[in-house]
Amino acid sequence: MSAINPTADQRGFIAIDWGTSSFRLRALDDRGNVIAQAESGSGVSRLGRNALLPFLQAEIAKLPEAAQSYPIIMCGMVGSNIGLQAVPYAQCPLDPATLAEQIEPLNSTADSSLHASIVPGLSARNGTGELEVMRGEETQIVGWLAQADEAQKQQSLLCLPGTHAKWAQVRDGQVAGFHTAMTGEVYALLNEHSVLVQGEQQFDDAAFDAGVAASHSETAGSGALLQQLFSTRTRVLDGKLPAQHSSAYLSGLLIGSEIRHAVSANQAPMVVQLIGSERITRLYRKALQILGVDCQCHDGESLALAGLQFFARRTTQPSA
Repeated sequence: MSAINPTADQRGFIAIDWGTSSFRLRALDDRGNVIAQAESGSGVSRLGRNALLPFLQAEIAKLPEAAQSYPIIMCGMVGSNIGLQAVPYAQCPLDPATLAEQIEPLNSTADSSLHASIVPGLSARNGTGELEVMRGEETQIVGWLAQADEAQKQQSLLCLPGTHAKWAQVRDGQVAGFHTAMTGEVYALLNEHSVLVQGEQQFDDAAFDAGVAASHSETAGSGALLQQLFSTRTRVLDGKLPAQHSSAYLSGLLIGSEIRHAVSANQAPMVVQLIGSERITRLYRKALQILGVDCQCHDGESLALAGLQFFARRTTQPSA
């Protein structure tokens, strides 16, 4: 296993990203090496609140004996009102150190033997004054800030694709604000439950590219996506799109529309920092290139670990 950047005062810790539908655990030793890991679909909504603590205890008990006493730092929906313990959102703008100050220890009445803490999510107001929230992505943003250069920290636009994609503005080393695009969830719903996609599908790069291009047509404007979506079906009827490539076209149309809105909302041209898995960032990178926007890609899991390491150093003290 590769190591993340160790420091002189680092001790081993357990990093947990516990989302709505997934659970991911990494145990790291005092040199930053991953010595044990676990992943499952046991998200907080799938287990139910009463089953969360027993599940966590069981997962810790599976670790090597030396790691079972490591401090635990958790992020994600585990800190929501359906999670193990509700932790209030930290409000933007704020920097990583200020966010670390708002980390909450797990209530000792839950299990005094678990030295666990939960990272707050972030909240902000978007351009129309609506509330925006995230839980889990903030650790990736903090991990990115830890390796960013000074110019990047002064002003950057970050994109974290996913079921609910986050676009975050970084200014003066702080998370200034962000907004959410439900691209992944809308794609899944339309792909599985609409007339737009019929029969077996095969991903096709050219169909995806065509969807991105259509999202950025000269006629695109406010509300245009709702009209453009139906072209996923009519292009098949018109002989312009093979039926088995409908899903790829739809993906390009949605991702292209998301990017067009996010980039146009930012006043200064910049390089978009893409944070996520290779599978999803590949599509966003293609779309950005088609739309003439530069980007840099970063592995989301590595940055999440780096972010949780940052928090672990500030919530635990080295062993005597």
